[in-house]
Amino acid sequence: MSISNEQAARYLASIGIALPDFMLELIVDRANTIEPCMDGAGYDAGTQTLILLYSVGLTAVVQGDRYITQQRAPNGASQSFQYGTLSQRYKSALSLLRGLDTAGCADSLIPANPEAQNAALFVGLGGCL
Repeated sequence: MSISNEQAARYLASIGIALPDFMLELIVDRANTIEPCMDGAGYDAGTQTLILLYSVGLTAVVQGDRYITQQRAPNGASQSFQYGTLSQRYKSALSLLRGLDTAGCADSLIPANPEAQNAALFVGLGGCL
């Protein structure tokens, strides 16, 4: 059971994430590679679909922490964005995925935890006494 780009786009839109079509296609293609593992783990079709959608969502979440919170249309088009904490969204998406994928089929698709990314600044001062 694989997912389509349209299914993934609709799911991402429902959680306020918009990606360019070419990027979405690459993410979906990558997610669909775990299908044999899910079949081997005995997951039913619905669970497989959710695992694939959550793995796409998790990958999309770490693309940035801006997401759409409100849209208006017909004549006065407008969009509102919220800048949430990336780590909160990552943890939430990961929790959904881990809850379903108990066999770990999607482990290779999970991007690194953004909280684990550390930066350091070293300043050296030298001189003679």
